[in-house]
Amino acid sequence: MARRGEVFAGPELLEAMVNNGLRYGDMDIFHRHESEDGRGKILFSAANMVVPGTFDLSAMEDFTSPGISMFLSLPIASDSLAAYNLMADTAHGIAEALGGEMKDENRSVMTRQTIEHGRQRVMEYERKRRLAKS
Repeated sequence: MARRGEVFAGPELLEAMVNNGLRYGDMDIFHRHESEDGRGKILFSAANMVVPGTFDLSAMEDFTSPGISMFLSLPIASDSLAAYNLMADTAHGIAEALGGEMKDENRSVMTRQTIEHGRQRVMEYERKRRLAKS
C-alpha cells in the first residue's frame, strides 16, 4: 500500500510490478508464473485494491491506486511454500521500489512474524491436503 495520504502512480506501479516478475494477463490483473518471462503455471496474482480490482494497461499513464492486493490461491501445481516465499519477496520488492508499506489482510503493517504466520498457514494447508489424499 502507498503511505497514508499517498497513491501509487500508474507508470511507476507498472514498472515495479514488471521488474519484480509480474506479468499482465487473465482477468486484467498481474500474475507471477513459474518462469519470470510469463511461462508456466500461475504461482500468485496481484490485483488493484480499488474495485473492480483490474488494471487497464492503455490507461496506466493517468492511473493511480492506493495499493495492490497479492494473493496465492491454493492448491497450486507447484511448491506452495516456495510460491508463498516468492510472493512475500515480490511484495517487499514492489513496496521498496515505490516507497510503500506491506500490509496484511487486515491492513496492519506486515512484520516478519506476520510473514512467518502465513508460511505456517501454507504448510498446515499442505499437511491437511496430504492427509486427505491418504
